[in-house]
Amino acid sequence: METVANRTGFTKSYISMIESGKKSPPIATLIKIAKALDVDVAAFFEQKRPGDRFHLVRREKREAVVRDGTQFGYQYEAIASTQGRKKMEPFVITLPPESEEKGLFDHEGEELFYVLEGDVRFYYGEKTLLLKEGDCIYFDSSVPHRGEGTTGKKSRALVVVSPS
Repeated sequence: METVANRTGFTKSYISMIESGKKSPPIATLIKIAKALDVDVAAFFEQKRPGDRFHLVRREKREAVVRDGTQFGYQYEAIASTQGRKKMEPFVITLPPESEEKGLFDHEGEELFYVLEGDVRFYYGEKTLLLKEGDCIYFDSSVPHRGEGTTGKKSRALVVVSPS
């Protein structure tokens, strides 16, 4: 735990709370921990099926990555959790309307963010963009970023993270 804390910059206490299920970290945190452990982030929630060259995840079999949402109120569903070592991490994310938390995420790699439902206010560095249903932004995820719903109801997006 101390090694992971040193490699990520998180406290041992925070790592312990994540490990015990007392904290639900955002995906950016999971990516940093996975990198510190030299594993794919999917290792935290994958079910391996050796020999398959494709992996089908039925809608009813999607796994909640962050069960109760994060401090931002995000809820993630893994949509390719059965795939082993992969170059991309796809999720369906539910964003609450107007989060009280105003921090931004950053992590190595690239990211695709495609709005499935609702409108999203998207913060990217110093810019604020209004994304509507069907809009897509592809970006360098080392630049601080975050999205939030704007319509007074939850919004949903397909997010694909490609760690470097």
